[in-house]
Amino acid sequence: MRERPIAYTFRHLSDTFTFGTFQNLTLSDVIDSESGYLEWCIFNIPRFILEDEAMNEIRLIYPGKFCSTEFEKARLNNIKLCKDLCKEVGNWEDEFPDDDFDIYEKPTYERYRGSWAQDEMGYSDDDIDTIFDGDPDAYWNID
Repeated sequence: MRERPIAYTFRHLSDTFTFGTFQNLTLSDVIDSESGYLEWCIFNIPRFILEDEAMNEIRLIYPGKFCSTEFEKARLNNIKLCKDLCKEVGNWEDEFPDDDFDIYEKPTYERYRGSWAQDEMGYSDDDIDTIFDGDPDAYWNID
């Protein structure tokens, strides 16, 4: 079985984070308490996807937030990256694949168990491989 891309996709403000400091909180909870984290995710996690529906809800409920050109450019770039990854595995239909395609594959927490980045901060194995280049002790280098 071939490996499929993993994306952290948000379609609505009620969707919950499955990783990191705000794991199990909704997108709106995170915006209310620490909106800078959402910006950090968009700029630092290439597979962090805010779909158009979520952005429309954000613009309606939080006017003026996340309206910079840089933010929108990064958001659209993340969507394009995910779309390109999906094309590589031969499953894309002009929009995000439905639930038959496991783009929402659950993150694993096995390889870096016992590290502060995983146990305390909630980063998955894939996050640590991607963000920290496989070194869970490099968590302090995030800015």
